Amino acid sequence: MRGQNRGIYSNSTEERAPGSMKFTIEEIFKATRNFSPAFKIGQGGFGTVYKGKLDDGTLVAIKRAKKVWIWNDESVYDKHLGVEFQSEVTTLAQVEHLNLVRFYGYLEHGDERVVVVEYVPNGTLREHLDGVNGKELDFASRLDIAIDVAHAITYLHMYTDHPIIHRDIKSSNILLTEKLRAKVTDFGFARLAADTDSGATHVSTQVKGTAGYLDPEYLRTYQLTEKSDVYSFGVLLVELVTGRRPIEPKREIKERITPK
Repeated sequence: MRGQNRGIYSNSTEERAPGSMKFTIEEIFKATRNFSPAFKIGQGGFGTVYKGKLDDGTLVAIKRAKKVWIWNDESVYDKHLGVEFQSEVTTLAQVEHLNLVRFYGYLEHGDERVVVVEYVPNGTLREHLDGVNGKELDFASRLDIAIDVAHAITYLHMYTDHPIIHRDIKSSNILLTEKLRAKVTDFGFARLAADTDSGATHVSTQVKGTAGYLDPEYLRTYQLTEKSDVYSFGVLLVELVTGRRPIEPKREIKERITPK
């Protein structure tokens, strides 16, 4: 049965179960000092990410969903962002693996939507490839990172109760620990794979992902399979070896890794 070998891909069960923590808005405000700009560590399509500390001393990353302001100063959520929030919470609650960010819980309170995950201190893979942190990744580290991401994808596709397709494997969604071990993050686009037991071969869905990493067949047919993640992983491998971005519009066409 799928999932029988899940133990070899799981974290220790002696630690707190993923998503088991219940948060109040007061706890979130306290952890982030009322979402202080000084605690801001990232910004994305979903919203803003803050570093926080829970009462027990645990360091966490707190993702606060972006709001859309309307004319009478009330805030609402973009429908698509709401779908991404639910997707991320639902997916993270089902998974546990050393190479995936650990999920602690979430909060829905009034117009606040918050996801609380493990804090990974060493930035993204893309930042390291760009030399933002000052030290270039050696080849051995790049190989270890590739293997870590491969383990994470294998777990999602083969060792969960139902296969999960990440749909946004890319260097900026790979976080690195202080020992340069990789953890895959950002499950806002994740989808359950086709139920092969029923004879289905793919999921028909609107295209989601990042330009340069998108599987051309998925882009053409709107048919999503686990192979789409494998394609994105292949692009990531080229990125790891070369340090280059998949799309570099400022370069001459003959100098680009990809022709388009």
